[in-house]
Amino acid sequence: MTSPATSASATLPVASGRTVARHLWAHLRGRGLHLAGILGLFLLEAATAIVFPLVIGWFVDTVLDGGLSGEGIPPAFVLQAGLLVAAALAAGLLAWAGAVSLARLAETVIAELREEFVDAALRLPRARIEAAGTGDVVTRAGDDIAQISETLPEVLPRIAVSVFTLVLVGASLLSLDLRYLAVIALTLPFHAHTLRWYLRTAPPVYAAGRRAESRRGAEVLATLTQLPTVTAHRLELRQLRRTEAATWQTVRWSMRSRIVQNRLFGRLNLIEALGLGAVLALGIALAVTSQGSPGAVTAATILYLRAMGPLAGLLMVMDDLQAALASLGRVIGIGESPSAGTPGRGGSPAGTPPSTGRPEIDPSPSDSLVALEGVGFSYDGRAPVLEGVDLHLREGERVAVVGETGSGKSTLAALIAGVHRAGAGQVHRGVREERIMTAAQESHLFDGSVRANLTLAAPDASDEQLRAALDRLGGAELLDELPDGLDTAVGPGGHPLGPAAVQHLALCRLDLADPALIVLDEATAHGDGDRGLDVAASALVRDRSALVIAHRLSQAVECDRILVMESGRIVESGTPEELIAAGGAFARLWEAWSAGRHPLPLDTARAATQPSSD
Repeated sequence: MTSPATSASATLPVASGRTVARHLWAHLRGRGLHLAGILGLFLLEAATAIVFPLVIGWFVDTVLDGGLSGEGIPPAFVLQAGLLVAAALAAGLLAWAGAVSLARLAETVIAELREEFVDAALRLPRARIEAAGTGDVVTRAGDDIAQISETLPEVLPRIAVSVFTLVLVGASLLSLDLRYLAVIALTLPFHAHTLRWYLRTAPPVYAAGRRAESRRGAEVLATLTQLPTVTAHRLELRQLRRTEAATWQTVRWSMRSRIVQNRLFGRLNLIEALGLGAVLALGIALAVTSQGSPGAVTAATILYLRAMGPLAGLLMVMDDLQAALASLGRVIGIGESPSAGTPGRGGSPAGTPPSTGRPEIDPSPSDSLVALEGVGFSYDGRAPVLEGVDLHLREGERVAVVGETGSGKSTLAALIAGVHRAGAGQVHRGVREERIMTAAQESHLFDGSVRANLTLAAPDASDEQLRAALDRLGGAELLDELPDGLDTAVGPGGHPLGPAAVQHLALCRLDLADPALIVLDEATAHGDGDRGLDVAASALVRDRSALVIAHRLSQAVECDRILVMESGRIVESGTPEELIAAGGAFARLWEAWSAGRHPLPLDTARAATQPSSD
C-alpha cells in the first residue's frame, strides 16, 4: 500500500456549483409535495400584489368618470376598498404561511447538510486536517453554516415571490396594452447585462472573502490553542502580526464586496429611473391620444414599479445568495474530499471509534498485526523523515519506540495508525484501520457529562462498566473527587479538570473501545509528576497489542521490545535487557536517563509504572 505523502500545502476542497445543485436536489427529492405546496403559496402571494395596481387604476377611472360626484358612497368604491383590504390581508397571511413552510423545509435540509458535514469531517484523515489547518474546518462548521442558515430561509421566499410577481405583472401589462410590456422589455437587456457583470464579478470576491476568513480563523485558533507555547517562546508579537495580516485581508475582501454591491445598486437605480420615465411618457402619449384611460396609465405605472421591485430585488438578493452559495460550496466540499469517504483513518481522539466503513485489511506474509517493509515518508516530498523502515508488530506484543526529538517516532506512529500514507515501501495491516486507535499528547474533552465522554467509545456501556474501566486504569479516585460522579458536567462552563485528569478520561475511553492495536504517542507527556497517568497507560496496554512512543524510559522498559530511532531509521531493536547489555544507543540513553536518579535496575524502573499495593 503506497501513496504519496500528504502535501503540507493541501487545502480542503470547495464544491462546484454543479455539485452543490446535485446535493440540494438529492435532499429535495421525495419532498415534491411539500415543495409544490410552498410554491403554490408564493404564487398566490404574488397574485395579491397585482390586485393593488389594477384596483387603483379602476379607482382613478371611477373618480374621473364622476363616480364620487353623487350622494353617498358608490358601490364600486366599496368593492374597490374591500378588494384592497382583502388583498392586503391575504398577502400577509400567504407570506407568513409560505415563509414558515419554506423555513421548515430549508432548516431541515440545512440540518442534514450539517450532519453530513460533521460526518465527512470526522472521516477525514488527521493529516489532511492538519495540512489544511483546523481553522478552515472550524470556519466551515461555524461561519459558513451560520451564513447558510441565516440567508437561505430569508432569500428563497423573496426569489420565489419575485419570479411569480414578474410573470403576473407581465400578464397584467399585456392585458392593459402590449406597448407597456414592450417598453418594460426594453430595460431587460440592461438588467441582463448587469446580472452577467455581477455573476462574473461577485463569486470570486465572495469566495476569496470566505478563504480569508478561514485563514484568519486558523491564525486565531492556532494562537489560542497553543498559547502556552507562544508565551514560552515569546512569539506573541509574531502571532499578533500574523493575525493582524490575516484580519486585514478579511477587511480588504469585505470592502471589495461592498464596492461590488454599491456598483450593482447604482446600476439598478439608473435602469429603474430610465424605465419609469419611458412608461410615464408612453402612458401620457396614450392618454392624450385617447388610446388609454388615465386609470390604465396609473395601473401600468404602479405595475412597472411592482415589477422593478422584484426585478431589482432578485439582483440585490444575488448578493446574499452568492455569499450563501460560497458557504454551501465550502460545506459540501468537505464531503468531496477523496479521503472523506474512507472512514477510520486512525486520527480519532482517544477512544472515539470512527464510523464503520470498508475494511482495509492487507495481511503481511508473516501474519503480523502490522508490518512495514522498506517504508519511507516525507512531509514536503523532499526531506525524508523516515527511510527504509522495516518493522513487524505481532499480536499481543507491546513495542516501545525511543529516540531524540525529530528522530521520526511520531511519524512512525502516524503511519502505523493510518494518519499518513507511506511515500515508499509497503504497509500491511492485519486489522482494519478503524481498529487501530491513537492517544496523543493533546487532551480531548467533549462538552457534556463524564459519562457522555466515556460512552463515546462504548455507547451501550453501563455505569458499572464505566466505573470498572476507571478502576482498572486507576481512575476510581478521580471519579470520587467529582461532585456528581459520572453525571458531572465537564467542558466549557462545566467542572474544571486538569490536563492529567482529561488525559486519564481519554485513556479510559480507549480502554472501553478495546481496539486491536493501541498507539500511545507520548500520551502521558502532560502528566509529568502525575504517577497516576503512567499507571493508567501501563494498565491500558497490559495484555494488549500496543505501540508506545515513550516519553520516559521507565515506560519503555516495561514493554516487550524497544525500538531505537535515529534520523528516521530504526537503529536498534530488542528487549530492554538485550539493548542495555549491548552497550549501544539505548544503553547510552538509559545511562543518561538514570543519571541523577541513581542507577536503577530494570525491575525498579518498571515498578514505577505499576499500581501500588495499598
